[in-house]
Amino acid sequence: MKRVTSWIFLAVEAVLFCIFVAMDVMNHSAENTVKYIAIALVGIFGLRAGKNKDNIVVTVALLFTMLADIFLILVGNFVAGVCVFICVQTCYTIRFSFMSGKPLVGELLKRLLPGLILGSAATYFLGVNVGIVVAYACSFAVNFVHGFELHILKPSPRHLRFAIGLFLFACCDACVGITNLRPGFLTEQMIRNAEVMTWIFYLPSQILILSTTDALSLKRPQK
Repeated sequence: MKRVTSWIFLAVEAVLFCIFVAMDVMNHSAENTVKYIAIALVGIFGLRAGKNKDNIVVTVALLFTMLADIFLILVGNFVAGVCVFICVQTCYTIRFSFMSGKPLVGELLKRLLPGLILGSAATYFLGVNVGIVVAYACSFAVNFVHGFELHILKPSPRHLRFAIGLFLFACCDACVGITNLRPGFLTEQMIRNAEVMTWIFYLPSQILILSTTDALSLKRPQK
C-alpha cells in the first residue's frame, strides 16, 4: 500500500508541476496557489517518513519549507520567509551531524557564526533584506558543500539524492536572486526565464530531499 501511495503522490506532483509551469509560461495569476499546493503536499507526505531521528529532522525541515512559502508566496513577507528558510538549513545541518558523526555544536558554528557576522555587516550597510539573505546564503553554502562531501566520503544513492536535491535548491535560489536583483547585463527575457526556472528547480529539489527519507517507498517488496 505504501508503494502505491508513493507512486500516486509522484503522479499528482507531476501533474501539478506541468500545470504551474504552463501557467508560469503564460503568466497566469493563479499559479502561486498551484505551486503552494505542490510544495505543501511534499511536507504533508513527509509525515509518513517515520520516527527515527533522521526522518524526523528532514520532516521538520520540509514543514518549515511549507511555512517559509506561506510567507513568501501567500503573504509576501520576504524577511520572515528567509528567516524560516534559515531554520530549514539548520535542520539540514543537524542531519549532516547525524550522517557524518561530527559534533553538532561545531557544525552549527561553521554555518551560523559567519552568517551572523556577515549578515550583521550587510544589514548595517545595505539593509535588512540583504543582511538576512547573506545570513541564509552562509548557512546554505556550507550545507551545499557538505552534501557532496558526504557522498564522496560515504557514497550511497541516498546521499547522492540529497546532494542533488541541495544542488537544485541552490539553482532555485540563484534564479530567485536573478529575478529580484535584475542585473543589468541580463536581458529582460533572460530574467523572465530565470523566474520561470525557479520552480522548475525548486519542486524537484524538495521531492528529491523527501526521497532520502522513508516516506517514499517505490521498490517492490522482496519476497
